Amino acid sequence: MSELIWDRTVIPNNTRKWTKTETAPEKQSFLVQIYPLNAGYGLVQLPAERLVIGRDSSCDLVVVDDAVSRRHATIEPTDEGFVIADNGSTNGTFVNDVRIERHILKAGDRFRVGGHIFKFLADDHIEAQYHECVYSMATRDGLTAAFNKRYLLDALQRAIRECERKVRPLALLMLDVDHFKAVNDTYGHLAGDEVLLGLCQRLRDSLRRDEILARYGGEEFAVLIPETTLDDARILAERLRAGVAAAPFDTNQGLLPVTVSIGVASLAGGTSLTPLDFIAEADRNLYAAKTAGRNRVVG
Repeated sequence: MSELIWDRTVIPNNTRKWTKTETAPEKQSFLVQIYPLNAGYGLVQLPAERLVIGRDSSCDLVVVDDAVSRRHATIEPTDEGFVIADNGSTNGTFVNDVRIERHILKAGDRFRVGGHIFKFLADDHIEAQYHECVYSMATRDGLTAAFNKRYLLDALQRAIRECERKVRPLALLMLDVDHFKAVNDTYGHLAGDEVLLGLCQRLRDSLRRDEILARYGGEEFAVLIPETTLDDARILAERLRAGVAAAPFDTNQGLLPVTVSIGVASLAGGTSLTPLDFIAEADRNLYAAKTAGRNRVVG
């Protein structure tokens, strides 16, 4: 059987691919790979029969990833809708960051096999869901679902203008995972990815809706906090630091303890600064936290 090869993922010809210029038929179900990011994938239509996902070349959807088992998971249509089931894989199948044995997929569900994440699109408005997915891929990190650097810089620009106009304070945290390279080198990149997933979930649980969490790059994250003084930002930063250190993270290599260092910066109302200068100020304090011994807040 001939195959369509897209980056690290192989889709045999029994699965229909739709490009951005085509309109998908209604009442069908599709997958979009959102991590690792490749904007050229388009939509992958699920067949009417079962679809096996795995590393083996005989699978319907071949994922070239050592963290994926040979026949990792199966998606098949049932009277309940499309159901994803784990096939006893080594590293598990996760839907919306929860490990599952069997799960009825709903429109918008994210599922992960190894280091690959897919989004499930279904129901009558596939095209709208796809455009929403493309926008999300342009503004959010595919792994952690935190906002990306580009979105952060735009949000910072708007927030600084608002700070100047309304003469209200603004705070920024720059946060870095301590010794993250050692986590990847010792336990593997899948465990590192799972640490970052768990970290972002733990951070989100402590943030208000108007506080923006963004992945700045690698293991470095930013938290933009509107209308917040330096003192209040320090309190939040310490709460985040303590929350990360309070319990280890569940990974395919077992429970891994992780800590973070945080740099804090603030703007008083009416003060003018560029987004990059504001980030640099928080980064200097992050560096000071690292050199002072890590697992601490400086600012």
